[in-house]
Amino acid sequence: MTQLIIAEKPAAASRIAQALAENKVVAKKKYQVTYYSLRNKGKDIIVAPAVGHLFSLAQKSGSQGYPVLDPEWRASYETNKSSAFTKAYVNLLKFLAKSADEVIVATDYDREGSVIGYNCVRFLTGKKDAKRMKFSTLTYTDLKYAYDNMTNTLDWGQVNSGIARHYLDFFWGISLSKAAMSAVSQASQKFIKLSIGRVQGPALHILTDRELEIEKFVPKDYWEILALVNLKGKEFEALHKQDKFWDEAKANEIYKKVKDKDAKVSALQIDIKHLSPPVPFDLTSLQVEAYGKLKITPKQTLMISQSLYTKALISYPRTSSQKLPAKLGFKKILQKLSKNPSYSKIASEVLKTSLKPNEGKKDDPAHPAIYPTGELAKGLKPKERKLYDLIVKRFFAVFGEKAEAELTHVEFDIEKEIFVLHGQHIIKKGWIEWYSPYYMGKEVEIPKLKTGEIYHQKTSIIKKQTKPPARYTAASIIKELEKEGLGTKATRATIIDTLYSRGYISGTSIKVSTLGKEMVSVFSKYAPEILSRALTSEFEQEMKEIRTGKVKKEDIIERAKKLLIKICKDFDKHKEKIGKEISEAAIETQKEESTLMRCPKCNKGNLRMIFSKKTRKRFLACDKYPDCKTTWPLPQRGLIKVTTQKCPDCNTPKIGIYSRGRRPWIICPNPDCPSKKSKKN
Repeated sequence: MTQLIIAEKPAAASRIAQALAENKVVAKKKYQVTYYSLRNKGKDIIVAPAVGHLFSLAQKSGSQGYPVLDPEWRASYETNKSSAFTKAYVNLLKFLAKSADEVIVATDYDREGSVIGYNCVRFLTGKKDAKRMKFSTLTYTDLKYAYDNMTNTLDWGQVNSGIARHYLDFFWGISLSKAAMSAVSQASQKFIKLSIGRVQGPALHILTDRELEIEKFVPKDYWEILALVNLKGKEFEALHKQDKFWDEAKANEIYKKVKDKDAKVSALQIDIKHLSPPVPFDLTSLQVEAYGKLKITPKQTLMISQSLYTKALISYPRTSSQKLPAKLGFKKILQKLSKNPSYSKIASEVLKTSLKPNEGKKDDPAHPAIYPTGELAKGLKPKERKLYDLIVKRFFAVFGEKAEAELTHVEFDIEKEIFVLHGQHIIKKGWIEWYSPYYMGKEVEIPKLKTGEIYHQKTSIIKKQTKPPARYTAASIIKELEKEGLGTKATRATIIDTLYSRGYISGTSIKVSTLGKEMVSVFSKYAPEILSRALTSEFEQEMKEIRTGKVKKEDIIERAKKLLIKICKDFDKHKEKIGKEISEAAIETQKEESTLMRCPKCNKGNLRMIFSKKTRKRFLACDKYPDCKTTWPLPQRGLIKVTTQKCPDCNTPKIGIYSRGRRPWIICPNPDCPSKKSKKN
């Protein structure tokens, strides 16, 4: 009896082989791909890897126009040059399957992993079904358990749900993107790379709504009156009870009345607030927390957490669960963590508790919340180490006691005008101590006061303006997409990344470009279903129901086809207008992206990135040429983008040079920058 176990990636194949081998593992190579041979309970086992998706949906050769509703599954290396390396994995699995009596799928236990495994089974092994290993960590213990308790069939709910998602994403993404590019090409005779997808559209709509709110916002003046009260040697800012004064004359009248007069404690209230421990991380909350505390982007967090999972240091990260079932064995995990000098003290303290985690409401039928496995962490890269520490500390914190904060409310009477001061001081750390340094609560400890006490104060009046709504960040938009039921935990970061790459949005504080706004404007007028949050969310829910057997994948796919045909017919009625409006916006956006700043020499034109067809070089030049002949050189390799950073030496906007697989090189492009002159000297 020979079993072929198909893993999702090479590192996972190695872990599975080491976990299941009764004696030694023999590493072999064919087609330059490593696979493993071993024995377990009298059976010969071959463990071989895929490398993510080996097959993908593609448009049939010769197929023209849109919508594209009859795609075919093809090997990824046949449709994408960057996937050429996957051919070796296809050939290996096909070769090994010939001598296998049984096939076992051991890809990640989610929809995508299920589709990867299913496609390998049906296209490479010639079988219609296979056995299935299910695990949430790549620890040897969990892998052995998964092997001993594998199911005799694939999880068809996950497979069908994943297949439906691939079809819907293909229908929407390919058909609508082709329609948009076709319209622009006819209107401008230019090829402009555009895309619009089933989740991209609604996501861009959300961002554009916020952008328009900001643009339409009209700031309003208001005034605040502050009393800087000296309380036993420390100064605290108390704010007038009215908070905002919209009438300048009234604000000045009160300011003159109270200016530098003594403040009498007229009211004092102290309350104790209990702060519950945090709940375990699901992927979205991990991405939000990592962005806020570690400045790691959601896309990076997903990649790093996947790496930590592959190294068996954490559980499967693509989960929407905030629950940790007791069967995970908290005591064993904590005992392992206690052997790590960085965590030994806290782990020992956690072990003394009842080991009942504070859980959230969200659940995931496939995986628990994210948790550390306790395996020894070594050789981690800086960002891996930071993210791992955050996950470990969060795991500790969910078992902690409630923290207690003393909330102080003080009112000062200054010439019959009431000023208010709020304080918060942690008096019992509880879980906060175990979550250090990631708890960021504001600490304002007010000295012990008594009513009737009088203190000196200095008064100030400050003119302010109301502010527009805050822009979304990469983390907050992912949280918003989850709230709206758009996309999945695993795809949201990629969707936002695509919006960046298409030039629809820019900046860490996300700004929507002219092109991004026009895409929303055009489709709102002529094909609103493309942007519908409700429709997209409805499809997401139905795909979940495919998994539970409430809905058939064929019914969802057929409904999507009919809807897309209607959308494309509506689109074609206005194709000329759509093409003209989008192409004009694309040209304007290209100007925006290529503009660095106002020309420092003539102060009339703008310095813009120019590509010379004659010299085949790019440079910055004033767009008032030939009246102004200012030029600055640029690096000739890599994608260049203007950043929001300013040079501290000359205040010139910095540019980023982006090369695949490397960190961006951020530089000041000003050849006369003082910093460059000092380096030469």
